[in-house]
Amino acid sequence: MAIRKGTGSARADSHAVLASGRRVQLLDALRAAAESMAASELADLCGLHVSTVRFHLNALIEVGLIAKETERNVIRGRPRQLYRAQNPLGSGVGITSGYEKLAHVLAAHFARHADGDPEQLAEAAGRQWALDDLGETSGNGRSTEDAAVVVTTLFAEMGFDPELESSTSDTRIRLHACPFESVARQNPGVVCSLHLGLIRGVLTRLGARQIESTLTPWDTAHTCLAQLEQQ
Repeated sequence: MAIRKGTGSARADSHAVLASGRRVQLLDALRAAAESMAASELADLCGLHVSTVRFHLNALIEVGLIAKETERNVIRGRPRQLYRAQNPLGSGVGITSGYEKLAHVLAAHFARHADGDPEQLAEAAGRQWALDDLGETSGNGRSTEDAAVVVTTLFAEMGFDPELESSTSDTRIRLHACPFESVARQNPGVVCSLHLGLIRGVLTRLGARQIESTLTPWDTAHTCLAQLEQQ
């Protein structure tokens, strides 16, 4: 007999599955689709190999975020396996409910009614978030590499699927999955400034005030880019 997982366990599994930027990309595509899609169609849309798509779709099925069905009314050839999101975009349940809906409301209100520049206020809130939750430290400062590891670890714990990159001039952290992507796309000035403030608050906590930080929202279609540079 199958044992049904508890709500907390299922939620943890969902968060683990959505730590992959590719799975978030596929789930977003299915939520936005007007009807069910085949793996080959998703592969073309997302620029992925069809075998990779099937692997990620199976993980999404296991946690109940999408469903698989057999194509009906096929005139010729074998029916295809089609995939659909369990909770389509705008349904008000599942991933788009709860905290994410609250984030939508708060970000929109903050953007419209903040007394002052919303982006500056959001950045200040992010800084304070880092200092309140993580505590401030003193010292001679950390290297850019050390600071990047701390920031990357923090964003991984938050579900951003970060990838640490290095270049000759700066250190880059590519964020493949934003847990609040739909909110950030509607109000990037507020949401992304909050995350930039979080990064800068972490640098302050580390005593790394000599490191300049920037955050570029959607530097590609599906990723954001944080950059740390020693001054």
